[in-house]
Amino acid sequence: MMIKHNYIEKGEGEVLIMLHGNGLDSSYFYHQINYFSTKYRVIAVDSRGHGRTPRGDKPLTILQFSEDLRIFMDMHDIKKAHILGFSDGANVAIRFAIDYPERVDKLILNGANIKY
Repeated sequence: MMIKHNYIEKGEGEVLIMLHGNGLDSSYFYHQINYFSTKYRVIAVDSRGHGRTPRGDKPLTILQFSEDLRIFMDMHDIKKAHILGFSDGANVAIRFAIDYPERVDKLILNGANIKY
């Protein structure tokens, strides 16, 4: 089952996607969205099962969240983006960069805690 991700979008320019940590949602980045939207098209996405994005029937794994991000980018015609991840969002960003390096311009990580 395909899910529809809730997200906040603000600004224009190069795309900056923000990925929150476990148990949080896109509102975690409220102040950062306002700051960075003066120079970027900022998109803060609620991960599967977080905020207002439904859980769906897929597992809540880093691999699934990475695949969800690819699908989200495809659906919004985003070829490449700067990806900022906090905590589990950083883990997702790392996995996404490994799987789809051509889709990542810059990777900004805070608090990743995953082993590869």
